[in-house]
Amino acid sequence: MTGPEPAAVRLLATLLRSRPASRAALHDIRALPAGADGLLDQLIRAGFVAESADGLTYPSPDRAVEEQAQTLAALVGLLPELSREWRQGTAQRTTLDIELVHGHEEQWRAWARHAALTPPRAPLNLYPTLDVLTDLIVPELSDAARPYPDGMGNARAVLPASVVVTEADRRVVDGLAAAGMRIRLARHVDTWLYSDPDVLCALPVVWGEHPPTSIMIVHDPAVRALTAAYGEMVWGAAEPYREPRPEWHDVLRLLALGLSDRAIATAHGTSQRTVERRIAEAMAHYGVGTRFELGMAWSAKEPDEG
Repeated sequence: MTGPEPAAVRLLATLLRSRPASRAALHDIRALPAGADGLLDQLIRAGFVAESADGLTYPSPDRAVEEQAQTLAALVGLLPELSREWRQGTAQRTTLDIELVHGHEEQWRAWARHAALTPPRAPLNLYPTLDVLTDLIVPELSDAARPYPDGMGNARAVLPASVVVTEADRRVVDGLAAAGMRIRLARHVDTWLYSDPDVLCALPVVWGEHPPTSIMIVHDPAVRALTAAYGEMVWGAAEPYREPRPEWHDVLRLLALGLSDRAIATAHGTSQRTVERRIAEAMAHYGVGTRFELGMAWSAKEPDEG
């Protein structure tokens, strides 16, 4: 299964804006890329454009991405069986490099062992719940981050939006974000999965079980590539997680621009007393005693916002 090539994706962006009703109308678009009909055929096969006797229509891209994700999920779920059949049919009787690991503690030890031998490069994690993060990773975040040579800035994770609801949930996710991990929220995450395309991937033996009782760690390039394709599909359909900013953030931003407490209150549609209270909260947060010290501390912590 292959997705549309980059030129087709660029054409899709044009089509979603202009909405030509037919192939003939498509050719009325200026600066149309070479081979536009072939690119259009790719988009139709991928479900981004529909063609009928009435012409061209344009379904929501979300639906097309979801359908492709479901197809990839089904393929990844078939990987163990397909791999066994492949081993049976190969003339050289080559076996895939798969390590089966049973039990949650053994899985954690196996990951640490592999990470020590080959440090993670660009891992992507899919988590259907916060269980593993809450119980194992966040409490020992410094240990979990140690194998990453350049910090966790190259690590990514996708979580269902439905599991990041309470303040306790957000503290878990905010801890990962503070460590550098990029996080997105999806409508649904089918299964736990770990993908580091240039190193290894890990899949649950039972698709959808979370936390998985048993996992398989795979080094085979083909399986790594397919797992990465599925993971990237889920990542691409998810929305970035944004850590909520404290109420005093915008107050300090306006204060840094030279506005008075009264002017800030007017801009926010609130009272001057509320503005003063939020400034006091910010001073307590940064552990400073004067507004000058507050400005210095905030500028140092928020270089892109101050």
